[in-house]
Amino acid sequence: MLDALPLQAHELVENVKQQLDTAEFVLIEVEQAKRLLPFLKVYQAQLIVEIGHDDWARATKEEESSLETVEAKWGSGKGWRLYCVRDLVGACENAQIEMEPVCIAFS
Repeated sequence: MLDALPLQAHELVENVKQQLDTAEFVLIEVEQAKRLLPFLKVYQAQLIVEIGHDDWARATKEEESSLETVEAKWGSGKGWRLYCVRDLVGACENAQIEMEPVCIAFS
């Protein structure tokens, strides 16, 4: 999902991707979350237009027949990308309110 963000977000995206390569979790500092948020919101809006609605769960079901489940969850499914970007938008907004970094952990 991060690779879909515009070139202006490249430095922020690379920071997150570097952490993915070397750590069990990713921290997005408050200032980074603030800078990343506008790009995430634009991408979320683009996905909603492409999908035709804002229901990520419905979108994943609509894509089930044409995509392999693991591939869909890891980037090829627009419904899953909408789920991820919506979650990250909320986390970045919360980071600014709480003045705490966003922590992304994969289980």
